[in-house]
Amino acid sequence: MVVGIPMSSADLGRIAFETSPLLNLIRGLDPLGCSTRPIPGAHRRWLADARRLIPERSRPVVELLSAIPNYAPAFLIPDVPVNGRTHRTVQEELDALRAVRDADLVQDFKIFDTWDHRPSRIFDALRDRGERLIPLLTDAMHALYRACVAEDWPDIRRTLDADIGRRARRMAADGPGAMLNHLHPKLSWEPDRLSLALSKVPDWQYDLRGEGLTFTPSIFGQYVGLLIVPQRRSLLAYPVAELEAAETLDRTESGDDGLAALIGRARAAALRAIGDDPTTGELATRLGVKAPTASAHATALRTAGLIVTERTGRSVRHRLTGLGADLIAANRR
Repeated sequence: MVVGIPMSSADLGRIAFETSPLLNLIRGLDPLGCSTRPIPGAHRRWLADARRLIPERSRPVVELLSAIPNYAPAFLIPDVPVNGRTHRTVQEELDALRAVRDADLVQDFKIFDTWDHRPSRIFDALRDRGERLIPLLTDAMHALYRACVAEDWPDIRRTLDADIGRRARRMAADGPGAMLNHLHPKLSWEPDRLSLALSKVPDWQYDLRGEGLTFTPSIFGQYVGLLIVPQRRSLLAYPVAELEAAETLDRTESGDDGLAALIGRARAAALRAIGDDPTTGELATRLGVKAPTASAHATALRTAGLIVTERTGRSVRHRLTGLGADLIAANRR
């Protein structure tokens, strides 16, 4: 069965690409909901490790993600204002999640209410307490991100960036239709319409309202996910090529990383993220951590002689030393 997504010329002119840390986290944990979809080996190995890392305080979020197979509550993927950049930061997403209000939960309640059994206790608590529960869930999501994805996010984002670059070049060379036709086997483009083959077609109509569609690549999953609802930007999540996903996930899980063995995974990720003299805030964004944590990493790397820190005006910037650059070069991932 096929669902059609009308796309006007205005929509085509507003196609955008973004990376999303929280969306990748959610898609990574999606099989916890007893999904019937097959799981590629690299994703399965990542998920086995992630299960062991889930903090107890994050169990309510995991319960929500597991409540309905192949469905993630829309409010957990909050709408982030357009900022002209390709990358959502985890802090932007957490801030948007913390700002969710009762009106933003209505769509998810409608979806949950169509389910044939009570999906989860946390859903009942969310219906009862509404937005008062959002700060707790935001903190739980942050803890889940730090435990399962944060250290690997720089590697994952590089793969997502490479995919976006290829899609953008195809669109520039051959037009948006060509890009859409090559995005995923279940997607096809016809004039004024993007078609998606689904096993079960929902009973609502999609409307982009001339505001375009934002495409968000994921290292996880093999399916297309749609988030097209009123009062927010429309998203379409799609997987990168399975081979690229496997290479990235196997690389992040590899025990053969000599640099990580020498200085620890977190410090190794920080050292690799210092490529073009970032500020502490920029380093924190790349690593998906708070500024004090990034500052602590920078202090440890500076003490070890792997970076130098220089003040430029009101900014503090970090730069690799020769030793730091040599260590990275000797431990390519």
